[in-house]
Amino acid sequence: MAKPLLLNTSTINLRGLLANGKRYEVPRFQRDYSWREEHWDDLWQDIVELESSGRPHYMGALVLQEERADEFSIIDGQQRIATLSILVVAALHCLRRLADEGVEPEANAKRMDLLRTAFLGAEHPATLVTTPKLALNRSNRRFYEGTLVALITPPSVPALPATERPLWDAMTYFRGKLEERFVGAQDGAGLANFIYETVATRLLFIQVVVEDEGGAYTVFETLNARGLELSAGDLLKNYLLSIVHTAGDGQLEHAMQKWQCITERVEPRRVPEFLRHHLNSTREYVRQERVYRTIRAEVSKPVQAVALLRELEDAALLNQALDDATHALWDEAPEVRKSVRALQIYQVAQFRPLAFAAWRRLGVTELVAVLRACDAVSFRYNVISQRNTNRLEQEYNRIAMGVSSGEFKSAADVRRELAAIYVQDDEFQQAFSKRSLPRAVQLIRYVLCAIERHEHGTNVAWDDGSLTVEHVLPVNPTAEWTQGFPGDLHERYVHRLGNCLLLEPKLNARAAANRPLGEKLAAYAKSTCHSTREFSASRWTPREIDARQEQMARVATAIWRL
Repeated sequence: MAKPLLLNTSTINLRGLLANGKRYEVPRFQRDYSWREEHWDDLWQDIVELESSGRPHYMGALVLQEERADEFSIIDGQQRIATLSILVVAALHCLRRLADEGVEPEANAKRMDLLRTAFLGAEHPATLVTTPKLALNRSNRRFYEGTLVALITPPSVPALPATERPLWDAMTYFRGKLEERFVGAQDGAGLANFIYETVATRLLFIQVVVEDEGGAYTVFETLNARGLELSAGDLLKNYLLSIVHTAGDGQLEHAMQKWQCITERVEPRRVPEFLRHHLNSTREYVRQERVYRTIRAEVSKPVQAVALLRELEDAALLNQALDDATHALWDEAPEVRKSVRALQIYQVAQFRPLAFAAWRRLGVTELVAVLRACDAVSFRYNVISQRNTNRLEQEYNRIAMGVSSGEFKSAADVRRELAAIYVQDDEFQQAFSKRSLPRAVQLIRYVLCAIERHEHGTNVAWDDGSLTVEHVLPVNPTAEWTQGFPGDLHERYVHRLGNCLLLEPKLNARAAANRPLGEKLAAYAKSTCHSTREFSASRWTPREIDARQEQMARVATAIWRL
């Protein structure tokens, strides 16, 4: 019979987790232990603060899936539980050193046994091998159990493989901290009390026990909505690999290699978004919170999981190239680099499902034209007009589905369909003439360079550091400037595009800056940029800024168009 609740939650400490006969396992295909010194140090400082504050410290959510009675898979929280277990191992090393040095040898040996049994596992009476309470993943398990828990020093630490070295380094970090406090003071009782009472009782977890991975994903969505970083991407990976696992180790290794290739191309934190873009390139619009459920509904057999991983591996290559205009994928179509870089500057991603579909079905040559069209649409829709992106995503999804199904067979077809979200000239020109871009210096420079090239044919580079953005009305105005822009008028106009020029850094810093208009004009006349050198004004008021920006809007309308 199915359990009546999706999940159960409770607050629990380390002693309640480990000193209770329960066992925990990290699924073999979860990521390796990856904490480094910055994480260990944060944890150590939290523990030290426990002693001074007297208050408990919350370690966040620990998400578990119950497999059998008293046996759980760790869906999220393995790094924290593994690190605390390693801290206990470090304490055992210190107690053994005290015993070996003749400091209360019998008492400290007894303390070792009690802490080992409580938090790491009991020794078998015949083999004296510890049956661990925590089983790490396939890469970490052997070293954790055979070396760390067994209190063995590896013959060569530098020779440890990359999967094992972080575990050993964590142990030596905590061993050093404990030696400073307790070994020098020959205080085995204090060390045992520190682990058993402070660490094990006052570090608290929110324990969440779920029925299955679907329940875990619900938890991730809820907690991530509250600003916590959890491994939803790992959960998606685990689901796919758990399906492939049933087909045998050979297929699992193949699938794991594909996932590794995907995550080498896509940052782990961006995997859920990447998955959504891939799904939206082939099917009706899927919201972020429905990605996992959609995959579960469609993928239930090994062959389906492998096929999806193969598709994702290919899509990840394009995703990587869309993040890098210098990527080798663009060598066969270098003219597309401008559009790729522009879309990066705009900080837009809604077009990616369409890009995935175009690359998959139309090829790189047609993709060049599609991305050029997405550049124009994005600049008009997102950057300047600032329209609601919900409709934008829906339309990109509709067109991507048409490309994937074969309904739209060329970039020309795509451009025709993009007209539905293309901001028309009158509206775009009006929006541009009023647009202000605070804290967007890179974008302003890009726009000014595009206008300079269009108007004067000057081959100016916006990203090589040779030009800066000069504000005619200074960002930090003197009293002379504030007379013409009193109150909030300065804030309303200083970041307007009509107030901005391109200027060489030396001229900007020495001769322009926040100087009076007359001195600025003398500096502008020395610029290599035509639009800056030809700039002229007897006064600079809101009216002049409006007029100049309206002229810029007419030029921009001719530049960014389908």
